[in-house]
Amino acid sequence: LLIMIRLVALGFFLTWRIRHPNHEAMWLWGMSTVCEMWFAISWLLDQLPKLCPVNRVTDLTVLKQRFESPSFRNPKGRSDLPGIDVFVSTADPEKEPPLVTANTILSILAVDYPVEKVACYLSDDGGALLTFEALAETASFARIWVPFCRKHNIEPRNPESYFGQKRDFLKNKVRLDFVKERRRVKREYDEFKVRINSLPESIRRRSDAYNAHEELRAKKKQFEMGGNISEPIKVPKATWMADGAHWPGTWPSGEVDHSRGDHASIIQ
Repeated sequence: LLIMIRLVALGFFLTWRIRHPNHEAMWLWGMSTVCEMWFAISWLLDQLPKLCPVNRVTDLTVLKQRFESPSFRNPKGRSDLPGIDVFVSTADPEKEPPLVTANTILSILAVDYPVEKVACYLSDDGGALLTFEALAETASFARIWVPFCRKHNIEPRNPESYFGQKRDFLKNKVRLDFVKERRRVKREYDEFKVRINSLPESIRRRSDAYNAHEELRAKKKQFEMGGNISEPIKVPKATWMADGAHWPGTWPSGEVDHSRGDHASIIQ
């Protein structure tokens, strides 16, 4: 009805425009009339799909027969579905908590798709060690969470949302080992959350210990070279990885080449 009303109004407008030319500027009137008629035709073509909409639904049975069943071209029935790369971006672990990012990654990895065809990439524009170590923990927990989701058709695949549901989690579950495995995965997830939440303090204490050691080494070197021990020594307050190496990304101290706006790019 709305399309018809607009069509009638558009017809009246174009009729008036054609019957009332501007004789003092015919070229301008002609150009504007042609443009308005072109826009009217474009609008009309845009309305045609709305008069007869087409709704498409994925038929998983046909998809499985075509791409995952034995055939002349695929005698072993290996999955012939295309590979999927999912790109997740984050910028600040303080504004975007690592646990939320971890749950996003876990839900992607547990998607109902051939596991060898799915790859997930995380881009951290902030270059934070906290995000890096949180994702290392996430990769470890994914070895438990993903098989559990696939075996029991878990929905939603986000563990925080799944374990936080109020509805009956036994609905439509028929495998006898489900309750035992769910209890085990829930315990593992609780421990995973504790490890994620403890990472900021763990990184800070580790970095403080390494920085103190570096300061002692610098003072010892100054003494060996005959310098005055009482003179202050400036040692960069670095962020340290678990393997005892400098983190190439951002440091809380904001040293040169390690600030939020200027830090090394990292590919891991």
